[in-house]
Amino acid sequence: MPIRRRCLAIVLVVLAAAASACATSTLQLAREADRLQDYDLAVARYARALREDPDNDEARQGLERAKLRAAEEHFLRGRQLAARGRYDDALVELQVAAELNPGHADAARELQNVRVALRQQLAAETGDRTQLQELLARSVDLQPAGPSLPDVSLDAEIRTGSQATTRSVYRLLAELAGISVTFDPQVVDVPAPLTLQRGLPLATALDIVGRATGTFYLVTAPGAILVAPDTPMVRREYVDDVVRQFTIQNADLKEVMDALRIVADVRYVAPVTGTNTILVRDTPDRMPVIGRFIAAFDKARPEVVVNVEVLEVDRSKLLEYGLQLASPGSDGISGRADVNREGMTLEALRNLGQADVLMTNIPALYYRLLKTDTRTRTLANPHIRMTDGTTGVAQFGQRIPVPTLRVAPITQGGLEIQPQTQFTYQSIGVNINITPRTHPNDDITLGLEIELSSLGPPGFDGLPTFGSRTVKTSIRLRDGETNILAGLIRQDERTERRTIPGLGDIPVLGQLFGRTAREAAQTDVVIMLTPHIIRMLDLSEEDLRPLRLPREGAGGVVIEPAPQLPPPRDPIVDPTPLDAPDPALSSGF
Repeated sequence: MPIRRRCLAIVLVVLAAAASACATSTLQLAREADRLQDYDLAVARYARALREDPDNDEARQGLERAKLRAAEEHFLRGRQLAARGRYDDALVELQVAAELNPGHADAARELQNVRVALRQQLAAETGDRTQLQELLARSVDLQPAGPSLPDVSLDAEIRTGSQATTRSVYRLLAELAGISVTFDPQVVDVPAPLTLQRGLPLATALDIVGRATGTFYLVTAPGAILVAPDTPMVRREYVDDVVRQFTIQNADLKEVMDALRIVADVRYVAPVTGTNTILVRDTPDRMPVIGRFIAAFDKARPEVVVNVEVLEVDRSKLLEYGLQLASPGSDGISGRADVNREGMTLEALRNLGQADVLMTNIPALYYRLLKTDTRTRTLANPHIRMTDGTTGVAQFGQRIPVPTLRVAPITQGGLEIQPQTQFTYQSIGVNINITPRTHPNDDITLGLEIELSSLGPPGFDGLPTFGSRTVKTSIRLRDGETNILAGLIRQDERTERRTIPGLGDIPVLGQLFGRTAREAAQTDVVIMLTPHIIRMLDLSEEDLRPLRLPREGAGGVVIEPAPQLPPPRDPIVDPTPLDAPDPALSSGF
């Protein structure tokens, strides 16, 4: 037992010494980078030294000092790039500065300005509206064709007493406006004590009288109205429905129709897919409100440009910068510039084999270090523009033909005895599906599905086999924020044989006259995603204002000339003065 304990103690001492030597070596490299004023590399090495020895005060103080110096350096460089109009490069520099020193107010302000400038630069030029757009904007409140009321207003206040009735008030307004009035036989006189303010339009005054007396009016001809009881049966008798077409510029036809049926209770609506319009049949007083209802949500979707950058990185460089990816059963290291924040490792993806996937939010410092490394290769760098909620697809690689055998009949209706070979094509490489979703605070949620597939060794009868690794996740980023996806490891093996010509080809003995070298290399495929919002949802306060939607109609209605009306019992023009005028009655137009 004492011997075993002594052996265990010796092993622990050796391990501690090795760890200390490793930490000391990393710390020396950090000091050297600090001395050479390479503050980015100093931050990475100090952070690695602090992870190896969390109680090392020198590493902690060196990290804080290097972060402040690197932040100031990146801020100055970013401001210079922004002044030259190089907003893409300035965005990266200012993101690094904001990461390294979150309390740098100037860097945060400059970063916001660069994001706004970059969005304006990426956004499509709208220019002036076309004539069709102007026409559609004017038609929102368009009334049906037909006669209308005179455009006059009350030039004095009107107060009716308790003796005023429905007919007397309508006659008073008709006489003052110079129009004719007809009453339906079913109109019942009820007391109508009202106060109409000065400057009130004639149509509004008639609406007020109608609501107070349970009646409504129709403009039957220029300068003539008909008054009838405001009941559903009478309205169906007098008021004709109108049909109007609405051009849908942005929304989906089916969604618009569902909203009209469910929310606005529009019973008669039909699509015209050829012109992307819908036909609506309803009452004249509801039609303008329906038009404003459609215009409130027929808006262009937000648009997002995602900068996708696929890099092939030497895995030894990741280890050098402290980006130690997780091994099965161990914890990963985030690779953030701020060592106090933890990264996110997706450990539940079984189909990734021996490689785990590391995802971090804006490792801008490490991104810059990897980009400046001479052994880093850019495999692809597309910019994908998408509308909100739609999926953008980017595929990098090639398509491999895969034979399939089927048995078909020689003649129609015969036996299936003739074999036929058909080919289908399998995509290999990097396939990325991105679905963006914007938020009011300029955040962007990206639904990601990333597949890294490769051609495997030949299978049965020489048929190709394929290897595939897939990542499905959803991340939320700020506008212009970079996200890194790493851990998609690729192993390449190369065998090189050198022999003496002729002698190396001798069976068995040829092995003695040559040398075989086997080389294995590991590379990591790193995917950078940077979204930019180039168009937000164009909402106004008027779009969010509640709409009053009449149920069975309210207010006056304009109808086409020559309507089918029952014969009137009262004279069309009644110039007789009011019976027993109220002393408090005064009026004027």
